[in-house]
Amino acid sequence: MKKLQSLLGGRELKAILFDLDGTLIDSVPDLAAALDASLEQLNYPPAGLARTRSWVGNGARKLVVRALSFALEIPEKSVSEEITDKLLAVFFKHYGEQTCQRTTMYNGVFQALSVWHEQGIKMACVTNKPARFSRPILAHFGMDTFMPILVGGDTLSVRKPDPAPLLLACEQLGVDLGNTVMVGDSINDVHAARAAKMPVACVSYGYNHGAPIADAQPDLLVDHFLDLLAT
Repeated sequence: MKKLQSLLGGRELKAILFDLDGTLIDSVPDLAAALDASLEQLNYPPAGLARTRSWVGNGARKLVVRALSFALEIPEKSVSEEITDKLLAVFFKHYGEQTCQRTTMYNGVFQALSVWHEQGIKMACVTNKPARFSRPILAHFGMDTFMPILVGGDTLSVRKPDPAPLLLACEQLGVDLGNTVMVGDSINDVHAARAAKMPVACVSYGYNHGAPIADAQPDLLVDHFLDLLAT
């Protein structure tokens, strides 16, 4: 815990906020399968696992826009709202049927969450994934026991990198920002934490749209989740 504690400048660590996809779980295999099934249903070429992995991180709508940009060979800004809405509805149906079939929890996550829970550290999940998909995943892996507070991508009108989801999570946990650390894997997590004036730690194995998260200069960068527990 000392690594996270050291980010607070002498203040006590009372809470940790966690991103979900790319931080606690590898959900890309299920996302890619649902996205490809949706694209093929509407007679578009499938995107595949590698492309989907590079697109994850800004919410489901942005994922669909990137897929349509690829399929139609047009810039993202040229993808119409109408066609986006159509593919998004199909994608939500497919993904809702297979949120946990291929998704896995990263090594060390459950162990670390258990340690923080035993130490009385409050925890919440703050993700850009819609809550209706995030909640079943947390329950499937038993993480809802450790983090009963979930702020999803559809909980507010804004998502990360806006700081509002982080502020809401702290409010619901009943903790001050000065005693809280954000843990994520993408530049959205870093920007949201910076805007909330909160320290941020990142794991190097996440998605971040294919770019090294080190470039975003988080306050702490680790290669394995359990490294967050290192003294």
